[in-house]
Amino acid sequence: MTQISSGAGDFAAAGQQDFGALFAQTPGLYLVLDPALTIRAVNDAYCRATKTRREDIVGRNIFEVFPDNPDDPAADGVAKLRNSLLRVLDLRRPDMMSIQKYDIRKPDSEGGGFEERYWNPINTPVLDADGGVRSILHCVEDVTELVRMRKSEATHVELAREQQLVIDRLRDANAELADQMEQIKALRRYTYFFALLVENSIDPIITFLMDGEVKSWNKAAQDMFGYDKDEVVNHHVDVILPPELKSEQDALWARLRAGEKIHDFETLRRAKDGTDVSVALTLSPIRDERHEIIGASQIVRDITEQKSTQKKLLGLQEELIHLSRWNTMGMLASTIAHELSQPLTAAMNYIRAAHRTLGALDQPEALRARDFLDKAANETKLAGGIMRTLREFIEKRKTNRAIDDLNKIVEETVVLGAAGSADVKAMLRTQLRGDLPAIFVDKIQIQQVILNLVRNAVDAMSNSERRELIVATGMDEPGHVCVTVSDTGPGIAPDVMAKLFQPFVTTKENGMGVGLTICQSIVEAHDGKIWGETNDGGGATFRFRLPIADPIEKQNAA
Repeated sequence: MTQISSGAGDFAAAGQQDFGALFAQTPGLYLVLDPALTIRAVNDAYCRATKTRREDIVGRNIFEVFPDNPDDPAADGVAKLRNSLLRVLDLRRPDMMSIQKYDIRKPDSEGGGFEERYWNPINTPVLDADGGVRSILHCVEDVTELVRMRKSEATHVELAREQQLVIDRLRDANAELADQMEQIKALRRYTYFFALLVENSIDPIITFLMDGEVKSWNKAAQDMFGYDKDEVVNHHVDVILPPELKSEQDALWARLRAGEKIHDFETLRRAKDGTDVSVALTLSPIRDERHEIIGASQIVRDITEQKSTQKKLLGLQEELIHLSRWNTMGMLASTIAHELSQPLTAAMNYIRAAHRTLGALDQPEALRARDFLDKAANETKLAGGIMRTLREFIEKRKTNRAIDDLNKIVEETVVLGAAGSADVKAMLRTQLRGDLPAIFVDKIQIQQVILNLVRNAVDAMSNSERRELIVATGMDEPGHVCVTVSDTGPGIAPDVMAKLFQPFVTTKENGMGVGLTICQSIVEAHDGKIWGETNDGGGATFRFRLPIADPIEKQNAA
C-alpha cells in the first residue's frame, strides 16, 4: 500500500512524492482518515470545497473539524457519516451514502457561521496485508448546486402547480359567478314579470310587513280605493280599514302569524272618499329564506256587485215566497169554502125541515122556535153566500200570463230554491233542453210549482246519505213541454202515492198537506198535468207538462 507523505500528508517513501503531488491536485474531493477517524491527508479540491486549509485540519478528528450546524435542529450529517465510517471499519468494504445535507463552517473572513451544502459521499477502506483497515478514503461530491437547482425546479413545479390550482379555482369561481349572474338575471326577469303581473292584475294586490307597513300597492288597488302609491306605500295598511273592524283585522293577522292562509274572507274596506267597499280578501303569509314570516300579501276582490245580486236574489225569493203564501192562502180558502159548502147546504136543509115540522104547531114556543130557525136559516144562507163569493173571487182572480221561456223560468227558480235550502247541502244539477218552444203561462205560478217541488225534494233528502237533485226540461207528448224534478230521497210510499195530490195529506211533521194540491191546481189551470212516481234506483220523480204557446197567444202577447 502506498505511504502518505509531504504536501498531501505523511507519505512514507520519498519515491512516492509524485503520487502525493498527484493526490493533492486530484480534481475529486478526497480525505484520508485513519481508523480513529483522524484526518491524515486531504487534497486541494477538498480543502477548497470545505473552505478549510490543510494545515488546520490534518491531525484532527473529522467531526471536530466538520461538526453539525448548531443552527439547524434537523442536522444529522455527523451521525450519518459516523455510522457509514463505522460500517467501513466493521465490514471492510466501501459504503456509499445517499445525498447528505452537511453544512460547512465558513471562515471568519466570510463572516463565520455555516453554509448550506449537500454532498454525495462514498467511504472506501484501504486494507493492509492482513486485510485490516489501515485507512479510509473519504470521497465526496459537492452536489449543492444540483440540489438547489432541483429544489428550485421543485419549487417552480410547486409554484406552477399552485398557480394552476389558483387558475382552476379562479375558473371555477368565474363559472360559479357566471351561473350566479345568470340566476340573478333570471331572478330579475322573474321579478320583473311578477311585478308586471301584480301591477296589471285586475284585482288589487297589496303586500305589507307584519307591522302593517305597506310595501307594494298596484294600480287596481289605486283604482279601487283611490289612494296613489305615494299615499300608501311605507304607511300603515289600516288606511283602508274601517275603524270599527280593527278587532276583526287583529284576528286575521293572528291567523297569518300562525302561518295560515285565508281565502275569500268577506268584509269591508274603506276608500279614500269614505265609501265602504264589500270585498273578499285572500291573505297569504310571506316568508324569508329562513322560513320566518316577515309579511303578507293581500288580494282584494270587489264583491259589491255579487252582494247586490245576492240581495236582489233574496228579495226575489222573499217576493216569490210571499206570493206563494198568498196563493196558498187563496187555494186553502177555496178548499175550505168548497169543503164547507156541503155541510152548510145540509144544515140549511135540516133547518128547513125543522121549520116545516114546527109549522103545524101553534104554541107560543113553536112560534118562537120557528123564528129562531128563520134566523138560523138566514145566517146559514149568509155563510153560504160568503163562501160562494170567496170561491168566485179566488177562481176569477186575475192571472198574469205571458209568453215565456221555460228554461229561463227553471233557472231563476232553481237558484231561489237552492238559496233557501243551503243547510241540506244537496248537489244540484240542471239538464235543460236548448230548443224548447215558448209557453204561455203565469210565470209566478209556474215558479211556485217548481219551487214547491224542489223544496219537497230537498226536504226528502235531509236524512239521505246521497243527496242529488236533478231538475230537467224537455219535450213531452206532442205540443207539450215538461219539467222533471228527481231526488235521491226515500221515494214515495204506496199508501201516500194513491192520495198524493189530495189536500191535507202530508208526510212532513209540520206540513199542511196543501202544497202538491196547489201545484196540481196551478198546472191544471194551465191545461197541464202533474204526477209523481218512485224511481227504480231509489228516490222520487215529479213531472209536470204544459202546453206550448199557440200562434194566437204569441200574436196577442206580441
